[in-house]
Amino acid sequence: MTINTDSEEEALNIPPNTSSENLSEEDFPSANPDHSIPVKKDETMEVHHHPHVEKKSFKEYLLEGLMIFLAVSMGFAAESLREHIVNKERENIYMASFYQDLSNDQTDLPKLISNIMDQQIIPAKSLPRLFRKSTTNTEADSIYYFFRKLIRQQGLRGYITDRTFEQIKNAGEMRLITNKNISDSLIDYYKDIVYTEYLQQSLLGYKAKLWENLPLVLKSEDYSRSIDSLNSVYIAPAHSYLLSVDPVNVNRLLIQVEEIGALSLSIKKSIEKVLRRNGRIKKLIEEKYQVHKD
Repeated sequence: MTINTDSEEEALNIPPNTSSENLSEEDFPSANPDHSIPVKKDETMEVHHHPHVEKKSFKEYLLEGLMIFLAVSMGFAAESLREHIVNKERENIYMASFYQDLSNDQTDLPKLISNIMDQQIIPAKSLPRLFRKSTTNTEADSIYYFFRKLIRQQGLRGYITDRTFEQIKNAGEMRLITNKNISDSLIDYYKDIVYTEYLQQSLLGYKAKLWENLPLVLKSEDYSRSIDSLNSVYIAPAHSYLLSVDPVNVNRLLIQVEEIGALSLSIKKSIEKVLRRNGRIKKLIEEKYQVHKD
């Protein structure tokens, strides 16, 4: 029996073989990177043209550089001028304040000198003379009075106004004082004050030793009567008498009294030196900064 294959293929509608073996190159785009897509002839491509810039000459560059330099320099000059004006104003304020402080010192320090004379130098000169004629039976009112005065201390800081110096020193602005003579004089002035304070500290040591030895010759009840209710030294109505006039003890006391007197005299001279420098500085401030008394 013969089978008709042609009729069976038609009936099944089997498509023709479309495998890759039968495909042509025209069916795929080219893999070649040089292959370009054709551009329509009526399409135009936009082209950007850079504007033509004329080159500057060397003189123009030099002129621009000079203008920038002048602008920066003028800025620095303006800032420097402003700082100078501000510093000058602060300097004048400091000088007026220094002048006031010095005026206060000039008023107060003579009071301290007077107190040193009254409480230290005069008692130190008087006690040796009083002891030479004293016994346990003679009145010793003046001896108690002078010993009470001698052991007291007048602190220098209570008579010094140094607010401006401390302020300018802590702020690091001593450089604002442009007059070197005044600046150096002020520094020396406060150095003299520090030295005088050192002398006073040494004096306290001598007074402490004297106070420890007073019970060797003084009676405690008479000693306590030599000050009033306001803690002021005075001569009590009731007479006072010495506990002892032992030569060794009296001699020890008088040596310490002499040391106190001599050191007190040095302190007095140091304060007088401070006052002289004070006057010279005030005159300089008056001349250079036109600062005067109110």
